[in-house]
Amino acid sequence: MAAGFRAVHLDFGTGDGAFVLRAARRDPARLVLGVDATADGLHEPSRRALTKPSRGGVANARFGVLSLERAPGELAGLADRLTVLLPWGSLLAAVAGVDPAGLARLAGLCRPDAEVRFVFGYGAADRDRSLPPLDGPSTLERLVDAGARAGFDLAARAVSRDQIRELGTTWAGKLAFSPAARRFVELTGRMRRCPA
Repeated sequence: MAAGFRAVHLDFGTGDGAFVLRAARRDPARLVLGVDATADGLHEPSRRALTKPSRGGVANARFGVLSLERAPGELAGLADRLTVLLPWGSLLAAVAGVDPAGLARLAGLCRPDAEVRFVFGYGAADRDRSLPPLDGPSTLERLVDAGARAGFDLAARAVSRDQIRELGTTWAGKLAFSPAARRFVELTGRMRRCPA
């Protein structure tokens, strides 16, 4: 277990870290770790987390750099809660079920029975050709099946722009007010079995 904490929430693809800081404030007994493929957006939230609590510091928030291609690495089996919120690139391909190896790397971050939440979306205009449309009748079933092959027991549902806004991330706010036509999906559940 990470020094002195009963549980670890790992936010993969954390972006600017705003979600991690809020989650850590809500649950001070849990270590909340935000990782991203680049350090660019992590300097400021790291600095804020390490300030004195009287100045807004959050003792249980930490940040690090890890790309999906190198995961799980030293974080193997660490998370009892995993979130991936509004990813893009290879991380989006993994949670959208078109990159089984990437989804397996995410599974490798989890302890058995870890809570999992993936939220993502795109539209025809910004969708990579490898990503399937999110409006087909079998979309949700396909996503659940892809998760099951990686060891996750997931439920899938479509979510509205208002629900995206409620995520409270910087990117969620931008997407919720964007005029572009996009559909969004939420996958929630647990790690069903011990990662390989």
